[in-house]
Amino acid sequence: MDFTDPVVVKLVEIAIKVHVTKPTDTVSLGVRRSGKVSDVMLYFKGYLAQSSNEDQLTSLDYAVDNVYYNAIQTSHDVKIEELQSYIAAKSAGEKSLFYLEYKRLPTEDLESCHTAQKKENITKNRFKTTFPYEHSRVILKEKWNKDDNDYINANYIRDLYGENRFIATQGPQKNTIIDFWRMIWQENIAFVLMLTNLVENGKNKCKEYWPNKDRSMNIGPCKIRLLEETTYAFFTVRKFSLQRENSNSLRTITQFHYTAWPDHGTPEEIGIIQFHRTVIKIYQARSPLLVHCSAGVGRTGTYIGLNVLLHQGRETGWINVFDFVKQMREDRMNMVQTVEQYVFLYKALLCGFQDQETVIFERDLQAKVLTLLNDASPFNQQKLNKEFQLLVALKPFYDNVMKEDAVKPTNRAKNVDMNILPASKYRPYLTSYVKGRNDYINAVFVSTFTTLYGFIVTQKPLPDTEVDLWRLCRDHEVESMVVLNDGEVEANWLPNGGKKLHCNPFIISAKNNGFDCHGIQQDRLLISTDDYKSYIDVFQIPSGNDEALLKGANMLLEKGNASTSLVISSNGAGPAGIFCVLHNALQQLRMDGEVDIFTRVRQIQTRRPEVISTLEEYRRCYQILGGSFSSEGIYANA
Repeated sequence: MDFTDPVVVKLVEIAIKVHVTKPTDTVSLGVRRSGKVSDVMLYFKGYLAQSSNEDQLTSLDYAVDNVYYNAIQTSHDVKIEELQSYIAAKSAGEKSLFYLEYKRLPTEDLESCHTAQKKENITKNRFKTTFPYEHSRVILKEKWNKDDNDYINANYIRDLYGENRFIATQGPQKNTIIDFWRMIWQENIAFVLMLTNLVENGKNKCKEYWPNKDRSMNIGPCKIRLLEETTYAFFTVRKFSLQRENSNSLRTITQFHYTAWPDHGTPEEIGIIQFHRTVIKIYQARSPLLVHCSAGVGRTGTYIGLNVLLHQGRETGWINVFDFVKQMREDRMNMVQTVEQYVFLYKALLCGFQDQETVIFERDLQAKVLTLLNDASPFNQQKLNKEFQLLVALKPFYDNVMKEDAVKPTNRAKNVDMNILPASKYRPYLTSYVKGRNDYINAVFVSTFTTLYGFIVTQKPLPDTEVDLWRLCRDHEVESMVVLNDGEVEANWLPNGGKKLHCNPFIISAKNNGFDCHGIQQDRLLISTDDYKSYIDVFQIPSGNDEALLKGANMLLEKGNASTSLVISSNGAGPAGIFCVLHNALQQLRMDGEVDIFTRVRQIQTRRPEVISTLEEYRRCYQILGGSFSSEGIYANA
């Protein structure tokens, strides 16, 4: 073994420090047992644990980790086309290289936060140890009340060119709302990003600093009004007017509020990328972008990193996550607060770079769909085929560990197809008690374009799981049911003609005689037990009928956006996926005047990877949507 190798030299030095007997032999043995650096480190750390006293182990652990890290680290610069393999390589092993990389970031320097720790400012900090650095803090210059001072827990954050393009701040408290709006006025802020909910896990995370619709809020010399509010599955967009008294100056503030980021967790990559796409479509960089979560460091730093590095990657083909997070931490402490957020930043960047230019404006829809469907290029060069092949490549894979509930012996017989099973983290749990039943049903939550849990996609019930279907309806307050029939006239597990079915403890009554509209059989069911009653609108749709699928999606849209709908197909995939894609695409067209079939499919596949599994199904989504146009517009034949 080469004892001049710097890795070996360092290990021997550590061994000597803790009086390991024959240190060179110890290191040599680790190398002989495995040629992998990671295995040598694990062996050596295990040996130290036996040979060293407890007080030494923390510093030794850090020292050995750094040997490991330095031995294999080359550069933090990554080509975007190599990002996926880079993430895979750094995620491998019991202790990932991301963890070791993250540990090398600078930590907080409380001595550089003098103003924040003054007695008069302590109550203005949401958290006891999260303060703004003196050199980059936002200084409030104008007083709105006699007791105002210049302090707010906020910092300017530089972009890669050294420009103060962002302000990172904590979520306002009751006693700092006026300071928050003083900062907005002073900095001429036009765009605010909010990355926390007001309350999370029963804890107050941010004070609501805006008025409700049709009401105003007076803050100092300013009056704030909520002009409009648009809700999407992952976020909400609000517009405020801000007017100073005795002035004709009227400003418009746009707030982008991401509502699906769990506290101390990470969101879905595709959701945050859709959010970012909406932001950059509207944002104009004439003033700093104000970004806040609760503390203003974790989620805030992660989003700013995503914003800057996506731009860098698209401009240069390279990114350097470590260096930019390090730079942010020079401006504000603990930006990107956890290793999970650090890894998520890499994964979200990968998702963003995989994003395709697949948005079609409503005015172009019919022409572009015809072009896609009638492409005479060689098959491998056809745009539609390329889109589908990319979907296949990006489709998530959930192994049996992630589907652990579905593959339990007690649940296996409840699945129609063992190749279509729910990932445990996405499945709805059954909570109502029925003797002999557990909490499992083969179903997954899927978002609509406007509601995070708008759909529950499931299989048709087996004779033994009918009661679980009705439990699902009760437990998750289902208001609509879409049944996609594969050729049969009606589902035998549904009552018809005003009749009743008994499925103990449920009684299911058909309130109407059932009527047919454009091939769709509609009815209204009453589901009841001794202590429960609920009505559900049922739409039975022949899954092979394109016109019926389109009309069914429009009928469901007419019912409104807030309720939960159950979408049922024979195996919980196939036509259920097509229906959900159509529904969400129509919703996007109505709200935003554009559609993105590729992203709508990708979003659903994050929860149910088996949907839209063939090129023909993908083609059919475009075909049905393109056929919805007439000379009168998109909804003419609804």
